[in-house]
Amino acid sequence: WGAFQGKGLGEFCDIDQLTMFADYRVPQILREWNVLQYSDALSDKVDRLLTLAFGSEEETEIRAATVQAVERLKHILNSDHQAHTISVHIDWLLWQKGEALRTDIRPHHRTLTIFY
Repeated sequence: WGAFQGKGLGEFCDIDQLTMFADYRVPQILREWNVLQYSDALSDKVDRLLTLAFGSEEETEIRAATVQAVERLKHILNSDHQAHTISVHIDWLLWQKGEALRTDIRPHHRTLTIFY
Protein backbone atom coordinates (compact mmCIF):
# COMPACT_ATOMS: atom_id res chain seq x y z
CA TRP A 1 0.00 0.00 0.00
CA GLY A 2 2.61 2.52 1.09
CA ALA A 3 5.22 1.70 -1.54
CA PHE A 4 2.59 1.94 -4.28
CA GLN A 5 1.03 5.11 -2.80
CA GLY A 6 -2.36 3.42 -2.67
CA LYS A 7 -2.44 2.85 -6.43
CA GLY A 8 -2.30 -0.23 -8.67
CA LEU A 9 -1.13 -3.22 -6.63
CA GLY A 10 -1.28 -1.01 -3.55
CA GLU A 11 -4.88 0.07 -4.00
CA PHE A 12 -7.16 -0.95 -1.14
CA CYS A 13 -10.68 0.40 -0.79
CA ASP A 14 -10.74 -0.71 2.85
CA ILE A 15 -7.28 0.24 4.14
CA ASP A 16 -8.98 1.97 7.04
CA GLN A 17 -10.26 -1.45 8.19
CA LEU A 18 -6.75 -2.90 8.57
CA THR A 19 -4.73 -2.64 11.74
CA MET A 20 -1.03 -2.01 12.17
CA PHE A 21 1.74 -4.43 11.23
CA ALA A 22 2.78 -6.27 14.40
CA ASP A 23 6.55 -6.06 14.08
CA TYR A 24 9.41 -5.39 16.51
CA ARG A 25 10.08 -1.65 16.21
CA VAL A 26 6.67 -0.28 17.21
CA PRO A 27 6.54 -2.16 20.54
CA GLN A 28 10.08 -0.95 21.20
CA ILE A 29 9.09 2.73 20.98
CA LEU A 30 5.79 2.14 22.79
CA ARG A 31 7.69 0.47 25.62
CA GLU A 32 10.16 3.35 25.74
CA TRP A 33 7.29 5.83 26.05
CA ASN A 34 5.62 3.64 28.75
CA VAL A 35 2.60 2.95 26.58
CA LEU A 36 3.50 -0.74 26.92
CA GLN A 37 4.78 -2.04 30.22
CA TYR A 38 6.47 -5.43 30.39
CA SER A 39 6.68 -7.64 33.44
CA ASP A 40 10.05 -7.69 35.18
CA ALA A 41 10.74 -11.17 33.78
CA LEU A 42 9.90 -10.15 30.20
CA SER A 43 11.85 -6.89 30.52
CA ASP A 44 14.87 -8.86 31.66
CA LYS A 45 14.67 -11.22 28.66
CA VAL A 46 14.23 -8.39 26.15
CA ASP A 47 16.95 -6.25 27.73
CA ARG A 48 19.40 -9.19 27.72
CA LEU A 49 18.61 -9.75 24.01
CA LEU A 50 17.27 -13.26 24.61
CA THR A 51 15.19 -14.75 21.82
CA LEU A 52 11.50 -15.22 22.52
CA ALA A 53 10.10 -18.30 20.84
CA PHE A 54 7.83 -17.54 17.90
CA GLY A 55 4.22 -18.00 18.97
CA SER A 56 5.13 -18.11 22.65
CA GLU A 57 2.82 -16.44 25.13
CA GLU A 58 5.30 -13.60 25.63
CA GLU A 59 5.81 -12.91 21.94
CA THR A 60 2.08 -13.12 21.23
CA GLU A 61 1.29 -10.77 24.12
CA ILE A 62 3.78 -8.18 22.86
CA ARG A 63 2.27 -8.28 19.39
CA ALA A 64 -1.34 -8.25 20.62
CA ALA A 65 -0.70 -5.43 23.11
CA THR A 66 0.99 -3.41 20.36
CA VAL A 67 -2.00 -3.80 18.04
CA GLN A 68 -4.36 -2.88 20.88
CA ALA A 69 -2.28 0.19 21.78
CA VAL A 70 -2.27 1.47 18.19
CA GLU A 71 -6.01 0.92 17.90
CA ARG A 72 -6.59 2.84 21.14
CA LEU A 73 -4.33 5.65 19.95
CA LYS A 74 -6.32 5.79 16.71
CA HIS A 75 -9.59 5.96 18.63
CA ILE A 76 -8.32 8.75 20.87
CA LEU A 77 -6.91 10.75 17.96
CA ASN A 78 -10.05 10.35 15.88
CA SER A 79 -12.68 10.82 18.58
CA ASP A 80 -11.04 13.33 20.92
CA HIS A 81 -8.93 15.26 18.42
CA GLN A 82 -10.82 14.79 15.12
CA ALA A 83 -7.61 13.57 13.46
CA HIS A 84 -9.20 11.30 10.81
CA THR A 85 -6.24 8.93 10.81
CA ILE A 86 -5.89 5.21 10.18
CA SER A 87 -3.89 2.51 11.95
CA VAL A 88 -1.40 2.14 9.11
CA HIS A 89 -0.45 5.82 9.39
CA ILE A 90 0.07 5.58 13.14
CA ASP A 91 2.11 2.41 12.64
CA TRP A 92 4.32 4.13 10.08
CA LEU A 93 4.90 7.20 12.26
CA LEU A 94 5.76 5.07 15.30
CA TRP A 95 8.01 2.80 13.27
CA GLN A 96 9.92 5.77 11.87
CA LYS A 97 10.36 7.27 15.34
CA GLY A 98 11.51 3.94 16.75
CA GLU A 99 13.91 3.46 13.87
CA ALA A 100 15.38 6.94 14.37
CA LEU A 101 15.90 6.29 18.10
CA ARG A 102 16.79 2.59 17.89
CA THR A 103 20.31 2.96 19.29
CA ASP A 104 19.28 5.37 22.06
CA ILE A 105 16.43 3.39 23.62
CA ARG A 106 15.96 -0.01 25.22
CA PRO A 107 16.25 -2.93 22.79
CA HIS A 108 13.41 -4.51 20.86
CA HIS A 109 12.30 -8.07 21.48
CA ARG A 110 13.90 -10.79 19.41
CA THR A 111 11.93 -13.54 17.71
CA LEU A 112 13.07 -15.75 14.86
CA THR A 113 10.26 -15.62 12.33
CA ILE A 114 9.55 -14.96 8.67
CA PHE A 115 6.49 -12.85 9.53
CA TYR A 116 8.19 -9.59 10.56
